[in-house]
Amino acid sequence: MFKLASLNTLYDAKADLQELGRQYPDVYENLKHVVSFTRQMQIKYGYMRALLMEEDLKTTYPEFVKGSILTLYKQEVDKLKNHEDFTVVQDILSKYREIGNAKIFLLVLGARPEMLQGSTIIK
Repeated sequence: MFKLASLNTLYDAKADLQELGRQYPDVYENLKHVVSFTRQMQIKYGYMRALLMEEDLKTTYPEFVKGSILTLYKQEVDKLKNHEDFTVVQDILSKYREIGNAKIFLLVLGARPEMLQGSTIIK
């Protein structure tokens, strides 16, 4: 699915993520770790979001990743989900759902909103 996000929305999301990092540094570092791990494993952000938000995994399941790798990956995601402040992460993901998975997670990794505005990024 293609998502277009306004620059203001991207700035708001970036500000909320920065505030998350200030108020809840431990859970924010865990989030950054999982996002970075997802990128390095070349797993789609939609699958990570589905795991984090406990959504249907059928449409995002990475078919070509070995089961043992997915088990390791899920363990890392579960560490984040089990954090006492994880609900704050879920709130932000819900609030900015309309900007798309890739954009919100690229903001977590430090992307500038100007780089993401107007671009179309698939899941």
